[in-house]
Amino acid sequence: MKKLLISTLFLSLFSFNSFASNRNLTIFTEQNMVTALTKASRIFSDKSNVMISINFDSSADLIDAIDLGEPADIFISAHTNLIDSLKQKGLVDVYNIGYIAQDHIVLVTSKNNPIIDERLKNKTITFRQSIAILNEVGANLIIDKEGNSSGFYTSNLLKNFEKSGINLNNLKLFRKSQEDRSSIFDLIKSSPESYALLLRSQVRNDSDLIVISATKEENIFYQALVIAGDNMDTAREFSKFLKSNDMKSLFKNNGFSADY
Repeated sequence: MKKLLISTLFLSLFSFNSFASNRNLTIFTEQNMVTALTKASRIFSDKSNVMISINFDSSADLIDAIDLGEPADIFISAHTNLIDSLKQKGLVDVYNIGYIAQDHIVLVTSKNNPIIDERLKNKTITFRQSIAILNEVGANLIIDKEGNSSGFYTSNLLKNFEKSGINLNNLKLFRKSQEDRSSIFDLIKSSPESYALLLRSQVRNDSDLIVISATKEENIFYQALVIAGDNMDTAREFSKFLKSNDMKSLFKNNGFSADY
């Protein structure tokens, strides 16, 4: 538990009027949600006089915290395995689960990559073609730990490629371990000849990275789950608020999509 508290980014958001309110929310979500969810929470706090605290960390660490009794009212993630585990444990309100945003996997490299293959600079290149080229040249490919939605989906994508007969034997794959607390962005930038598979929302506005290609068929949906407890009514209000058209636009303007 101490490890989680040290590693988690924590924000507390509230309006001036919320000081007079006894309503509050604690939200657990992943770090690629920082910008979008901070903006959304501030709007809700101002409108509804609710004090909001947000813990940002990997989905796996946040689930561990919930299991250990750490108070949480809403869990937001695209990690379907961990979402299903919460449902199976009976910890969520199954009648108030909704999609709030969508994401896609992107292949990126450092803008300082000294050996980028010229074929990868073609703006019409498909995701599969770019992965095939990386395999052909034996490139280094970094993927996130599976406790994050990023690592979960990229791992599954590579497994599906292999199952469909796509040869990845020459790729030098570097997979972060769950215990590795270093930033995946630091790894990419300190090894500029390497490539990485990330989520589009993770790389938005990162001027040090080049997006080479993106998937189109992956169904990566973020769900907002209301955690069973004494604060469910307020959590349901916030969940409904996140599904509004205004919030769809907000998420879209912050690296996500709303095509669902």
